[in-house]
Amino acid sequence: MNIQTISIVVPTKGCVNKCKMCVSRMREHCEYDVKTDTVQIEKRIKYAVMNDVNTCILTGTGEALQNIKFLTTLRDLFIKMNYPFPNVEIQTTGVLMTNDNIKLLKELGVNTISLSVSNIFNDERNMEVIGVPQLLKFRLGDLITELKKHDFNIRLSLNMIRDYDEVSPKEIIKKAKELGADQITFRQLYHNGDNTFEQTKWVMKNACLPETITNIKLYIEGKRISLFNHRIEFSLFKGKGTYLYALPFGGKVYSIDEMSTVIDDDCMSKNSKDALKYVILRENEKLYCRWDDMGSLLF
Repeated sequence: MNIQTISIVVPTKGCVNKCKMCVSRMREHCEYDVKTDTVQIEKRIKYAVMNDVNTCILTGTGEALQNIKFLTTLRDLFIKMNYPFPNVEIQTTGVLMTNDNIKLLKELGVNTISLSVSNIFNDERNMEVIGVPQLLKFRLGDLITELKKHDFNIRLSLNMIRDYDEVSPKEIIKKAKELGADQITFRQLYHNGDNTFEQTKWVMKNACLPETITNIKLYIEGKRISLFNHRIEFSLFKGKGTYLYALPFGGKVYSIDEMSTVIDDDCMSKNSKDALKYVILRENEKLYCRWDDMGSLLF
């Protein structure tokens, strides 16, 4: 089985933020009993390792740093297992990055901070869309500067809302570089079509235009056409990026302005056939291959 990553869901009771496009709040019917049996967690981690998974992503339906007790337990387990994953990432909006929490992330072996950002040009707008409480608000540039002092890689995971319809791909890349990003993921917004959820309605109204994603792809990748079953390819115009490699789920990674970029248009892992984009260790200590389907249980 070709698995790219394991996502470990850190149990939380709700979220300190109220992201307007929050995928987790579109899945309120999926409830998992919270358990913390390190034997069961270790078994699932071993399964991932045996399937050549080398990247672990710490994530959650809330902010992972809301549950320091679980992260401390996980840290101790990672140490016991001699750090089973060479690459450990955390997905966060950037809140709760206190000195003590940064120290814990270093002890967990975190290499990359993946910052979910809705507007890289305007901090006030970014805080509004993420729904950050007043006491936890921060300036993105200041946060990245502090995290870089601790030698973290910084990935900007850009939620592609309509704000980006107003700026060019060149301006987005330039701003990410100025902020100190090492990597950029352009994340196409997801909704499940159920407009009984306020988050779904918001995404339907506020997602960026399809041509915005297309223009970013063209700017980075350029335009090529293939003839005779791809035996002959012609470059209509060259993109600004340098092709690096293809991801198992179909995404392509390009280097541009000393940053790596990828466009994620399958954040729920629906399109992959022969490869699992990830497996998910849920709050009940069981392993799944889909976020929104309890029937995707592996064991």
